[in-house]
Amino acid sequence: MHVTEIQISNPTYRQTLGELSAVVSLSDASRDVRLHCAVPAEEDRPKGAGRLALIKEALRQLSRMPEIRAGREELSFAPGVYPSEG
Repeated sequence: MHVTEIQISNPTYRQTLGELSAVVSLSDASRDVRLHCAVPAEEDRPKGAGRLALIKEALRQLSRMPEIRAGREELSFAPGVYPSEG
């Protein structure tokens, strides 16, 4: 899968659970994979770090998909798509 776009929709902060959740969509030329992701909420997190944490969780989930895990398909990103940590 050559990811050409990453979108995050329906971000929700759940204070009682202490988590940030959202739907992360990873798109390539022929498909759109949507993953429900939840990460621990951190109040002192720098701006944009919640988005990065959600994307990393989506990639973790994607890596467990059979076609990726078995090596039948590789994961790559179009230039500028994967956000930097800095």
